[in-house]
Amino acid sequence: MPFPIWIPLAFGLSTPAMLWWLAAAAVPIAIHLLSRRRYRDLPWAAMEYLLAAMRRSRRRLQIEQLLLLVVRTLIVVLLVLAMAEPFLERDRLVAAAPRGARTHRVLVLDGSVSMDYRAAETSRFAEARELARQIVAASPQGDGFTLVLMSTPPRVVVGTPALQPAEFLAAIDEIVMPHAPADPAGTFARVEDLLQEARRQQPALTREVVYVLTDLGRSTWLPEEAAALRESDFSDRVARLASRSELVVVDLGEEGAENASVIDLAVTDPYVTVGASVSIEAQLKLFGRQTRRDQTVELRVDGRRVAGRQLDLPPGVAVAVTFDHRFDAPGDRIVEVRLEGDRLPLDDVRRMVVAVKPAVRVLCIDGRPSGESFAGAADYLAVALAPEDGRPGGVVEVDLVPESALAEIDLAGYDALFLAEVAQFTSGEAQRLAAFVHNGGGLVFFLGERVLAERYNRELGGERPNGVRLLPARIGGVVRRDDVQPGPAAWLDPMEYEHPVVAVFRGREEAGLLTTPVRRHLRLEVPPDSAAQVALATAAGEPLLVTESVGRGRVALVATSADPSWTAMPLWPSYVPVVQELLAYVVAGQAERQNVRVGEPLEGSLPLQGIDANVLLRPPLGATEPLRPRDEDGRAAFSYGETYFAGVYTVEAGPPLDRVDRFAAQLDPAESDLARITPEALRGEVFGGAPVTYLTHWEQPSVAEEGTRPRRGSLAKGLLYGVLALLLAETLLAWRFGHYGT
Repeated sequence: MPFPIWIPLAFGLSTPAMLWWLAAAAVPIAIHLLSRRRYRDLPWAAMEYLLAAMRRSRRRLQIEQLLLLVVRTLIVVLLVLAMAEPFLERDRLVAAAPRGARTHRVLVLDGSVSMDYRAAETSRFAEARELARQIVAASPQGDGFTLVLMSTPPRVVVGTPALQPAEFLAAIDEIVMPHAPADPAGTFARVEDLLQEARRQQPALTREVVYVLTDLGRSTWLPEEAAALRESDFSDRVARLASRSELVVVDLGEEGAENASVIDLAVTDPYVTVGASVSIEAQLKLFGRQTRRDQTVELRVDGRRVAGRQLDLPPGVAVAVTFDHRFDAPGDRIVEVRLEGDRLPLDDVRRMVVAVKPAVRVLCIDGRPSGESFAGAADYLAVALAPEDGRPGGVVEVDLVPESALAEIDLAGYDALFLAEVAQFTSGEAQRLAAFVHNGGGLVFFLGERVLAERYNRELGGERPNGVRLLPARIGGVVRRDDVQPGPAAWLDPMEYEHPVVAVFRGREEAGLLTTPVRRHLRLEVPPDSAAQVALATAAGEPLLVTESVGRGRVALVATSADPSWTAMPLWPSYVPVVQELLAYVVAGQAERQNVRVGEPLEGSLPLQGIDANVLLRPPLGATEPLRPRDEDGRAAFSYGETYFAGVYTVEAGPPLDRVDRFAAQLDPAESDLARITPEALRGEVFGGAPVTYLTHWEQPSVAEEGTRPRRGSLAKGLLYGVLALLLAETLLAWRFGHYGT
């Protein structure tokens, strides 16, 4: 059994069966005890005189006999130990096995982002691969090898134990470090399954050693997450592994490593159009102890440097840097912020896809159209959506149509739909709205007098069998507050300004949002355990504005009218900001769809013609892969889950579409922190005290100089010399004490 984690030496026996002969050490003791026979005392005057003389020397005789007993017992013990061939090893990479035993060696490589750190010319991950090669080279012929990459999800590179080292070494050379966080719990579960399967398939591999090659990064082995790991039976699993296998942790990290990173990147404007100035904000952070002076940071668009500056990065504090930029052409543009390179280059750049539009197109559907100015249900709404007039060439283009056009108009060309007092929907119209939202569109309902609540709930609230569910709340009866009059009283509750739609009013109570009179509204009932959010309520606590993400889009439900028939809101100064924020909120879901974290799936859609098109996905690393879109709500939907690398993913659809969509996968910012946990914390808080051998291979140059052969010291010869010395000592003592031959 290996020593505890803090012991650098390991003790072993080449022939442990010889230890049974230690029972022979009891023979001298038994002889000594048997020689102490009892005699019957007979008084005799001459002997009384002799015994009195002997009592004076009894203590000396007892000491002499005990000394001889100890020497003779040690002779037997040392002789048996010498035959068992004990040895000491320092920095074992290949643990010694009993003669003739074949070993199943499972190599687990940490694939977390911190393993890309480069203290010298090569990364820690490259060092881990080289160390894995050395372990294989030093292993006896006949051993089997399994290779597992600790990532999210864990990747089994070689599952069935490889018995040919050449094939296994080729697999090590081909493995590429992913950019996703590591998953120790999932990895050890896979290791346990692989060992159980190997015991059934290859019983000749009688011994098991699991090597974990890691840098002990806190983001991977976080002590604060030890409780969560134990809840997932992690500690129990490690204990089971340790009961049958030897666990070896090789630490490739180092203390005091520093790293600067781009931890976030966002466009602060709600939507981006050609020619409009937008703000691009990056968050930078230095994980270290000393301020980094004159750090260079630059902005690139489609690979071209467009701006740059220098700034100081204090340790442990996020620093915001903002660039203003105008895009001169529409399309998916690649924006990246890049730091001057350091020892962890992977997080020195962060990319995002910005969908630049000629304009934001909004379809406004009027459920009560009128030929008179500002007499229809959506007239005020159309003006609030595009105060500049909403004509082509503006930032927001609004098309105002009656509800009868909903069944015919092509929704694919719009970014958002606003519906004002539309009475009801057919099943076909509900399906078209659902397809629009699931494909990333924004949908906003303003209610009113003509709304048939039961029809809404049936067709859009999921109450019809096999129907769609778009409404974030069930619509009830009309709530009347006809006595409400304009004044200083607060009629609305912004719910602590937590929702993005009303967050802009925080600290701006004079804007009039709180004092907006609402005389009538429909009661909204938010289902329990729903993901819907109440953004705005009445002073009586009744929901007035509820939102929810549905599919790839967002839906907002406003319980009152968009015109002054039920509320004075369209006449209040807060109306235009509320409508603008609603538009920004429901459209922002499209940008989120194109920018994900590493490991999260990419989801998108094409026109239905894409079902028959040749659709290819080009990842930032690796080969191009075909995608097979599926028919989903009248669109060709696709998804891709293997986003293992940070960077830009491109989806290319051939004829008849000839279309290109881009996505960006970004690193988890927690992975940039190079803080480590101690070996004691790993063993105690994470592994639950399971026995584990801890090595620091890269701190021992002699190991590298000797290849992978451990520094091993045999103790057998020294023990035999000890036996000879004790034999000589026993002879001299017996002669000296007058017990020779006893």
